[in-house]
Amino acid sequence: MFPKSKLGLILAFIYSIITIIIVIYSFTCSGMFCGLWLILPVMPWNFILEGVIRDSLTAFVFLAVLNAIIFYFIGYFIDRLRKNHNGPREN
Repeated sequence: MFPKSKLGLILAFIYSIITIIIVIYSFTCSGMFCGLWLILPVMPWNFILEGVIRDSLTAFVFLAVLNAIIFYFIGYFIDRLRKNHNGPREN
C-alpha cells in the first residue's frame, strides 16, 4: 500500500502550484529571458541530465512529476521522524 502523509501531500501540492505559476508566467512573459524560469521547477535534473534530455514538454512534465513525488516522500519522512520523536517513551 502507498504510504499516506498529510505533510507530503501539502509539500507536493505547493510544489505543483509553484510549478504551474512559473509555467504560466514563462509562456505569458514578453521579455528576453522568459524561458529561463522553466529551469527552476526541474532544477537538479537539468544539470544532471544535461546531454541526455532535450527541450521538450514531455521531459519537463516527467521531471516535474518526479520532483513532486520526491517532495511527497520528503514530507512523508518528516512525518515519520516527528511521530517517532514525539511518540510514547518507555523506561
